[in-house]
Amino acid sequence: MSGIFSVLQKLAAPPVVTREAAVRMAEQLAATQHLISSLEYLASPRDRQRGGLNNWEVSKYNFPVRSPDARRFLDMAASPCGTVGVHCVRMIMAAYLMVPGSAPRRRLVADTVLAGTSMLMYPRHHYGTDGSDQMAFLIQSLTLLARLSDKQARIVDACLWTIALQATMSYALSGYVKLTSPTWRQGRALPGIMRTHTYGDATIYKVLSSSPLAARLAGFLVLAMECTFPLVFLRSGRFAPLILAVAGGFHLANARVMGLGRFVWSFAASYPAVLYVVQPKRAKRAGKGNERAV
Repeated sequence: MSGIFSVLQKLAAPPVVTREAAVRMAEQLAATQHLISSLEYLASPRDRQRGGLNNWEVSKYNFPVRSPDARRFLDMAASPCGTVGVHCVRMIMAAYLMVPGSAPRRRLVADTVLAGTSMLMYPRHHYGTDGSDQMAFLIQSLTLLARLSDKQARIVDACLWTIALQATMSYALSGYVKLTSPTWRQGRALPGIMRTHTYGDATIYKVLSSSPLAARLAGFLVLAMECTFPLVFLRSGRFAPLILAVAGGFHLANARVMGLGRFVWSFAASYPAVLYVVQPKRAKRAGKGNERAV
């Protein structure tokens, strides 16, 4: 019995994530989001044509630039050929990061290109970007900083802590804000969302609208997942795998029902950092391996 109990304890223990593994998985998952977003932007050229939400001849006035050179550079990047070219480069860099075993210095270049072009393309796709783009940009920028500081373990750890804390705040604050809303507390929020054209689903709306109990239960589960996310830090991360699995399932459900597929990759990119920072220090020391941080 003691042998079986020991095996079960090991299976229930949080996985040991090394510093290098956390950085590598974070940049790979964030790169996946960048690849998907570039494909989606290229698949919707009508948004950038005359009359579209992101017609540059109109939307460029949302971003006044004093420097004539900077204005010409933005206009060139926002041109039809420029937009396609930038996204092709982004897809190549993202695909490179998704391949395991590539040289750290080359990964640094790919991280730099993805972070830089994210800033460059933000004015171009101002209407249509969302929290997944912002989260992926943040993570790619922090993995870039970690690669630049590859021999400074404390700086790399600070980058991973920033990613983990950002993920925690994103979930927890979203849940706490929902708690202040009677619509969420009374279970009326999800049916209202499901009846919209942009994020709705007719089948789910029929189920929730016909069953107030199911609507309240679904709303409660969303609130519970978001508000209790900070529990990942309790007991040296013992609850972290379960909480992250539930959060990941939440994003998968949103991808199916609401069409928010990019959120799966951008928020999953924060999970390796969460697992790394919540584990005991002895586990981090055991997985350190050598002097090189990443």
